[in-house]
Amino acid sequence: MNTGAASLETRHRSEPSQSRSAWKYLAGLLPVDDLSRAARQGDATQLIRPKRGISNGALKTGDSIAACTRALYRNRQGHLLLTGRKGVGKTTLVRELAQQAATGEIPFLANKQFIWIDAKNVGPEDSRACLESIFAAVAQELDLVLCLDGLGALLKRTGGGTNKPLLRAMMNRVDLRVIGVMSSWEYNDLIGGDAEMLELFTRIEIDEPGEEAAAAVTRLHADRLSRQYGLQINPQIADRTVALASTFILNECHPAKSIRILERVCEDADYDGSQLDREHTEISVGDVVRAIAEKTGIPAHTIAGESDKVDFEAALLDAVVGQDEPVRQTANELRLIKAGLAEPGKPAAVLLFAGMTGVGKTELAKRIAELYSTSRRLQIYSMGNFTEPHSVSGIIGVPPGYVGHEEGGRLINELNADPYSVFLLDEAEKCHPNIWKPFLNLFDEGWIVDQRGVKAYADRAIFILTTNAGDKNIAQMAKSGKPAEEITEKVKQALSRVRQERSTQPVFPPQFLSRIKRIMIFSPLDESAMIGIAERVCRRMQQLWLQKREKRIEIARAVIEQIGRRAHRLNEQSNGQEGGRIVRKMVSDLIETRIQSSATEDGAAYKHCTTILVSAAESVPSEERSDGEADHAPLMNVRFDGNRSAEE
Repeated sequence: MNTGAASLETRHRSEPSQSRSAWKYLAGLLPVDDLSRAARQGDATQLIRPKRGISNGALKTGDSIAACTRALYRNRQGHLLLTGRKGVGKTTLVRELAQQAATGEIPFLANKQFIWIDAKNVGPEDSRACLESIFAAVAQELDLVLCLDGLGALLKRTGGGTNKPLLRAMMNRVDLRVIGVMSSWEYNDLIGGDAEMLELFTRIEIDEPGEEAAAAVTRLHADRLSRQYGLQINPQIADRTVALASTFILNECHPAKSIRILERVCEDADYDGSQLDREHTEISVGDVVRAIAEKTGIPAHTIAGESDKVDFEAALLDAVVGQDEPVRQTANELRLIKAGLAEPGKPAAVLLFAGMTGVGKTELAKRIAELYSTSRRLQIYSMGNFTEPHSVSGIIGVPPGYVGHEEGGRLINELNADPYSVFLLDEAEKCHPNIWKPFLNLFDEGWIVDQRGVKAYADRAIFILTTNAGDKNIAQMAKSGKPAEEITEKVKQALSRVRQERSTQPVFPPQFLSRIKRIMIFSPLDESAMIGIAERVCRRMQQLWLQKREKRIEIARAVIEQIGRRAHRLNEQSNGQEGGRIVRKMVSDLIETRIQSSATEDGAAYKHCTTILVSAAESVPSEERSDGEADHAPLMNVRFDGNRSAEE
């Protein structure tokens, strides 16, 4: 509700002033709230908006309010700029400041009126008109504190222009104070290098609270939710929510992410009670686990096994087989990112996955994206499509004057859409060396600019390069039992020798390789790994058949082991060129095709069955192995049934 416009209209109702119509017009453009009026009328609790900041009382013991009041008291730099990541409580800090001012706790602000304007969704094409409307609305107002949430959006104009001169003119009024709210990277991009703007603002960076502080805030919100929904929420549930959210939700900040999980749990419980007639009186850890599982896609059993300690191995091992060392190293990287120990001003991680084809490099990257990215999607760049110098336009956009210039660069657009993106630069050795030039600055300084001049920051993004370079060395040294450090050094040497086919230039110059934080070696797949892959492929096939055809497939263990062993033999014969992908083909050929053939032969039995039993039969020679012995393709027995198991 635009209470700010309504209350200001009330103040000017006795005089048909331009101010009243200006506020009315502004209220039609942007959300406006009168924070002081709400506080004086006893509506302070309504200032804590669900899915936004933290509880009022939580900030009173800290230094944030004191720092803000000191800044607003100054004659020079008397305007306030709050910067920080989304969800750390910037907006709620403004609301808390307004409440304390309205209740007389900050005497020099007691007569000030705090007006909050939400400008986060203003586009560059509308920013000047919106700022002019704000200017017109405040022109006749006295003793006003104008809170601009989304100040960065108001300053940006199309074509790289800026509205800073207009903002400075508005801020030069003696009786007006401005509180701007923006992200840290917007500050660096728009204000950090502008001496005139820095003369007006005092900047306060709001950091993400630690788990202990986040737990205290979450417990306060748990009390609010308990009263709102009539549910019992023990303090231990709030603490566990913080611990689990901290571990498994990496792309949001405390305290917002744990509060949102509790809100989701309470909403689900309320729905169950009001719509499904399922009484729900108390929130349990299981409810929290299910909510986090739904949000992240991580299996609930994985989440339930973790609480106080951070351990990503289980979630990563669920995606790949036989690659324990890369999984361990990746988990360590995620721990560092979660703890905020990634190197400042650089991407969260720049990793290189080296190994033969089909050993799980892409699958591990996909799981990292599911754990880390806001979209849970892996952004894949097939570097084999960038073999010409000009093909860099597919990353940073086409130059001015060419068709598609206004679309900008794909990488920049994806970073701005999701700062927590995970990028896979697949088959990195195949691209032209010039393609890596924009990545040099990106990996070193943490930002990149497209052909439009639009900048994107990558300090929260993860970049993963994959390569087959040195795969023969990996296979030979792994079989010989060489240590991982020695294999890694050999791969580095192989990477430095890679030449682009057309230009004969080194694909990876030394300055590029030095920017890669960690090289992870993926070992060749042994027989047990192939059996593990066969087990997972069969499990996925069973799930698909149950979902799409409503038929349960039971597969005997002997079938899975036969497929895994044969896949390993064929992979060895191909010198590792088949990889784990051959398992999917074998499952399709040996199980699904056999089921379809049996369904054609006995359509009635297939139609009425609820269970399909697959067991191993006698094998028949199919081809000669390199050692002269017959390689037997497993022959499967298929039976349509309703309740018996395949092992019978």
